[in-house]
Amino acid sequence: MNEGEKRKTIAKIKRLCDRVRSLVDSDENQRRRRLWKSTAGLPNCFARHLPKKGLSVTPFIADLDREMWAPVLGLDIEKIYVYPLAYLEFELSKKIFAFEQFCDDNPITKDITIWLGVGFLESLLGLPQEPAKNGHEPWVGKRSIIKRKEDLQSLQLPDFHRSGTAPLAHKMYSEIKAIIDDDFDVVFPEWNFGPFGIALNLRGTENFAIDMIEDPDFVYDLMKFILRAKIHWSQERARFLQEEIHSLFLCNDDVSVPMISPRGYQGFVLPYEKKMGEFHGGMDYWHSCGKIDPIVQYIKEIPNLKMIHLSPFTDLKKSVEIIGNDHIIEIVLNPIDDVERATPLQMEKKLSEIKSTCEGLRFTVRADAFQVLTSVENDLKQIKLWIKKARKALHAS
Repeated sequence: MNEGEKRKTIAKIKRLCDRVRSLVDSDENQRRRRLWKSTAGLPNCFARHLPKKGLSVTPFIADLDREMWAPVLGLDIEKIYVYPLAYLEFELSKKIFAFEQFCDDNPITKDITIWLGVGFLESLLGLPQEPAKNGHEPWVGKRSIIKRKEDLQSLQLPDFHRSGTAPLAHKMYSEIKAIIDDDFDVVFPEWNFGPFGIALNLRGTENFAIDMIEDPDFVYDLMKFILRAKIHWSQERARFLQEEIHSLFLCNDDVSVPMISPRGYQGFVLPYEKKMGEFHGGMDYWHSCGKIDPIVQYIKEIPNLKMIHLSPFTDLKKSVEIIGNDHIIEIVLNPIDDVERATPLQMEKKLSEIKSTCEGLRFTVRADAFQVLTSVENDLKQIKLWIKKARKALHAS
């Protein structure tokens, strides 16, 4: 940005901050806040909240994928991931639009969480991240770096300030902190991805699948290294921010059957997820966009786990029977089939099925990961229609 653009953006950010403040203090926001006990782990860019017990309604949230948010707001996604002021403008604008346009139950907050895209953590271990390009956010590098098993020995624990994309994280954090007022909280990136997906990316999916059969000891060594790297990063983060280690928000999109078998999950993944949870003193939220009904009984073994994500690819009825009231359930819809391409009748039927299946349980419903399917205008219209149907179905006594 040149100086003129910078001054113009700062002035706009000040106006956006004022608008966020007014919305945070609004009666509508107080209504939304009363539905939730807390935010899951970090105040994440992809808001996850833990619903309170004993509610007379089922809280629900609608959210767009960041690749859709950019065209909705008329912002350049490539700039968002490079320039701190562009990132801050994006986050503030997104908060305001979502609160004002989506009449769901997601409260607006004054948290600005730094999210640098999928592949950020792998970059800390030496796998270069692909930058935002052609409307897509940054992504994990495509070429594995553990081509030979001996390569594992050369991997280093991440340097909190210098490894991979860490310098960009620090630049984002420091410059946003410098410009935004103290009543806003800027949240530095945490290591909240599980070890399995990182191992797949470092080693390569095909090689890792063969390793699990032919050389399980190597797999254990790789998973142990990733666990050490995660703990090291989180300790350095806590030291840098001068705060305590907090409960974990764990993402695990690669943990999906048949990507891994139930036996493979028990042996190669679960022990390290348990240790992550123990290190953090608990796990607020376990997430996978994949099929997990064959392994949900084992996920439940993670100590102090509060909420489990059930994707549209997971057998809802089977999973709900296993989970029961032991954990909060987050039910996530298929963004295309259940919302963007759904008729009003199909929306109503799906919501009714969810409500009847989960009757008597503590659960929340989420429709997210929306990308532009037809046009921004038409897709937003469908999303708002779904919100209207969800409010009627899930807020009815």
